[in-house]
Amino acid sequence: MSILRAWPRAGVLILLVVLGTTCSRRSTPQQTKQWNDEIVRLESEHDSLRSRLDDLIANDPRIMALPQGDIIVGVPTAFLRDVIEHVFEDVAGNVTLRLSGLHAHVAKTVKRVVTLGEFTVDVDSLTAVGKLRPGKPTIRFGGGVVSLSLPVTVIQGRGEAVIHFVWDSKNIADIACGDMDVRQRVSGTIVPDDYRLSGTMTFELRGPNAVGTYHFAETLLRIRVRPSQQSWDAIDSLLAQKHMGVCGWVLDKVDVPSLLTGVVETNGFNVKLPLDRLRPVRFPAGVQDSVSFGERALAVSAQTKTFRIDPDMIWYSAAVRVGSAGW
Repeated sequence: MSILRAWPRAGVLILLVVLGTTCSRRSTPQQTKQWNDEIVRLESEHDSLRSRLDDLIANDPRIMALPQGDIIVGVPTAFLRDVIEHVFEDVAGNVTLRLSGLHAHVAKTVKRVVTLGEFTVDVDSLTAVGKLRPGKPTIRFGGGVVSLSLPVTVIQGRGEAVIHFVWDSKNIADIACGDMDVRQRVSGTIVPDDYRLSGTMTFELRGPNAVGTYHFAETLLRIRVRPSQQSWDAIDSLLAQKHMGVCGWVLDKVDVPSLLTGVVETNGFNVKLPLDRLRPVRFPAGVQDSVSFGERALAVSAQTKTFRIDPDMIWYSAAVRVGSAGW
């Protein structure tokens, strides 16, 4: 056991001898000169790079255009882009269009040498329910605003309407055919379609927050309804009762099925999109905290003075105040 305990002491003595031998070596004058020359070269390169950095900073238009303030904070626009995309996807993906009170009207005179009659078609939509699907928005930053292009698709839905067809015969047609008044309730599916909403978002400072507000012109969706086969069969059955003689010619001339298709499926109904559900976006624009030193506490407050949007960065400038906690 005594021999084993002696080995560590021997190892330490050997290590000290080796270190003493190494540290006792002195550098040659040539080595010292080389080291000094390398230090001078590195100091010169450091000064040159520092001067170049100062010139780049001084002449950088982005640095020169920074807002004035005690502190300046830059936030990449990618952050705001991500927020807008999530808000739009959440809102548009959960919007169900519930429409009622829609109306369409068409009137026309039918002539063949003389006026044979006049017809009107009124379509009153009882209800229409559609579902939206958001697409990938296009978002651009700059000039203090955010430009938005938001695609949405009406992917599915159903609707019901009452079609009212009135034929007012004139001259010989009045004698041979008379008037017609056809009213039929129809149902159908909403025709899928793509739409693109364009607008902007602007920001203003409100107390401790920067508030982004959406601005869109009134946006109308053209909702088109394709009547079901059952609805067409009911309409054809009503028209067949009048489809004889001059009346048959009149109906062929007017082409009621094509007329109705043009009103409800080709032209459709203009519906205002409920963009009011896109609520303002709020960002913290100020900081307030306190720091304790023993029994004393200092309050630190940074209140944003300006808020600017550049293509790649959102800039804050803030005034800093320091005082006793509680002021």
